[in-house]
Amino acid sequence: MGEEEPLLRKQTELSTKRSILLLLSLCITAFIVNTVSSLASPFYPSDASKFGVSEFEIGVILGMYHITVFFVAPLTPILITATSTKKTLKIGIFIAGFSAICFGFINKCHSTVLFIAISALLRICQGCGCAFVDTSLYTIISEEYPKNLGKVSGFLTTAVGLGFMVGPPAGGFLYSAGGFALPFLVMGTITLLIGLIMLFAMRETTSPASRVRLFSMYAYVAEDGLEHSIVGYTDSSEITHWATKARDIPFVPNVQLGDRVSLKRILSDSKLVIILVTTIFGSAILGFQEPNLGLFLESCEYTPAAVGGLFLLRDFLFAIGSILVGYLVDAVGPYTILAAGLGLGGAGYLALGPIPPFTANSASVIVGLCVTGFAGSIPWVSGLPCLLKATRYLGNKHALNSQLSGLQNSCLYFGIFVGSILGGAFLDLLSYQKTYLYFSAIPMLTSIMFIIAMLTRRSRGNDILENSLKT
Repeated sequence: MGEEEPLLRKQTELSTKRSILLLLSLCITAFIVNTVSSLASPFYPSDASKFGVSEFEIGVILGMYHITVFFVAPLTPILITATSTKKTLKIGIFIAGFSAICFGFINKCHSTVLFIAISALLRICQGCGCAFVDTSLYTIISEEYPKNLGKVSGFLTTAVGLGFMVGPPAGGFLYSAGGFALPFLVMGTITLLIGLIMLFAMRETTSPASRVRLFSMYAYVAEDGLEHSIVGYTDSSEITHWATKARDIPFVPNVQLGDRVSLKRILSDSKLVIILVTTIFGSAILGFQEPNLGLFLESCEYTPAAVGGLFLLRDFLFAIGSILVGYLVDAVGPYTILAAGLGLGGAGYLALGPIPPFTANSASVIVGLCVTGFAGSIPWVSGLPCLLKATRYLGNKHALNSQLSGLQNSCLYFGIFVGSILGGAFLDLLSYQKTYLYFSAIPMLTSIMFIIAMLTRRSRGNDILENSLKT
C-alpha cells in the first residue's frame, strides 16, 4: 500500500502527525533551495566586475535564473509523468546543490569570457533545479492537502520567502568569513545532505495513475456558476462530486486517468489564461522594485543600513504574510483574495509615489513597502488554488496537479522578470514618484479586469445551466 493512488486515498488533514512532518520536510526543502539561489547577490557583482564583467552582463547572468524557471517549469510535468514527483524533487535538489558547489570555483577562471559563460551556465542549472523542486513541492501539497491547500500553500510560500530573505545576509556573512567559495560550498553541501535526508524519510506520493480507469465523467455548472465534475471509478461504487442541485451535462466518457492533459487544451480555456496573466502581473508587484528601490531609498537619504533594513522589512512581510493569506484563501476563496491582492499592491505603490501635490515621506515609504511586501505574497499563495478550482472539469487530477504547478511557477518567475524590465524602463523615462505612481495603475487595472472576467464567466455558466435545464 506504499504506492496507493492519491485520488483514492483519504485526504490528509493537517492534524495528523504524518501530514505535519511531511509539510515540515517540504518547507525545509523549499527554504534551503531558495536560500542557495539568492546567496550571490551581495558579493557576486563586485567580484564579477574584477573580471571585467559589465553591470549589464551581471544583470543578465543573475536574471538567467528567473528566465530558466519560466521556460523549464511548464516542462517539469513531463519528467514527473515519466518518473514520479519524489524522483523529480530529488533530481532538482541534486542539481541545485551540485551547481551551487560548482559556482564556488568560478573565480578560478582565467578569462572574462570563460567566467561569463560558466556563470551563466550554472545560473541556468540553478534555475532548472529550482523549477523541478518548486513544481514538485506544489504538486505534492495539491495532492496531499486538498482541503487545506490555501493554508499549506501559505506555509510553503513563507519558506520560499524566508529562503530569499536569509540567502543574501547568509551569503555576505560566509563571504566575509572565508571568501568567494565558502558560501557556495557550505550551502551546496547542506542542500545535498538535508535534501537527501528529507527525501529518504518521505513516502512516495505519486504512482502510475493509469492503474485506475474512469468509467464516466460529467461536467456540470452548479448554482455558483462554476464548472464541476462527477467522477466514477471501476473499483469504487462511490461517486465523488463537489456540488449539488445541478443538472449533469455529459462531457468526456471513458477517460483514461493516466492520459496527460495537453498543455494546448489547458491554455485553450480562457479562464485559466486570465488567471495566469493575473498571476504574472501580481508577481510583478515585487519584481518592479528590483532595479529601482535601492536607488529610490538612497535618494530619500536613507543610510545603507536603513536601506537594508527596509528591504528586510518588505521581505519579512512577504514571508509572514503568506501564512495569513493562506488562511484567507481557504476561508474566503482564491479568486477574491487574488483580486484583492492586486488592488492592495497598487495602493502600496501609491504610498511610494503619491499623487501630486503630495510627495513621499518616511512614513509613506514604510507603509508602501509593508503593503507591497504583503501584497506580493498573495499571487504566490492564491495562484495554484485558483487554477485547481478552475480545472475541476478537466478530470485528470494527478496530471493537472503537476502541470498547473509548473504553469504557476513559470508565471510567477516571469512576472518577476517582467516587473524588473518595467521597473528599469520606467525609471529611465520618469522620476521616482511618477515611476511608482504610473505603475500603481497596472495592478489596479489588472484586478478590475480579473473581477469582470470572473463575473462574466460566472454569468456564462448560469446561462449554460438554464439551457441544459430547458433541454
